[in-house]
Amino acid sequence: MSKREQDPRKLTLGQLLSQVCRLTGDRLRVKMEEIGLHKGQGFVLFHLWHHDGIPQNVIAHALRVSPATVTNTLKRMERDGWIERRRDPDDQRIVRVYLTEKAKAMREEAREAFRDLEREVTSVLTKDERKTLQGLLEKLHEHLAPEGHPHHHPPFHGGQCHGHRRKDET
Repeated sequence: MSKREQDPRKLTLGQLLSQVCRLTGDRLRVKMEEIGLHKGQGFVLFHLWHHDGIPQNVIAHALRVSPATVTNTLKRMERDGWIERRRDPDDQRIVRVYLTEKAKAMREEAREAFRDLEREVTSVLTKDERKTLQGLLEKLHEHLAPEGHPHHHPPFHGGQCHGHRRKDET
């Protein structure tokens, strides 16, 4: 039996949490690809739908990725017509990120992809179990999140529980 096929009942809590994160991340990647996005791009768009025109470094901070990672993701998104980057007119050192009409038009489709994943993940849980899991994950998040990071993040982090991303996932 390979490591990926281990009996979940024999895994430590950390191993099990990591496996669940990986599995949900895999499902999210497929859902994002179905609508023409890479997984990390969906998180950027969700943030911009709520905060269009924010500085590029704020996106990196909010998504808990390095500035270099967000720069590479934004280059790809700009190339594909999802966003525009412009220098702040009052401070040329700041690069602000704006949604294009293409990105604005697909907001509901992307939201539905995230909702589908949420329904799939929670479909095996009762209402009380969902509430308990939500509370436990929030408690772990509070404990593990680096100080200074905002507590408001995209609704679902799909497999990125441990903060590591492969270059092909941005």
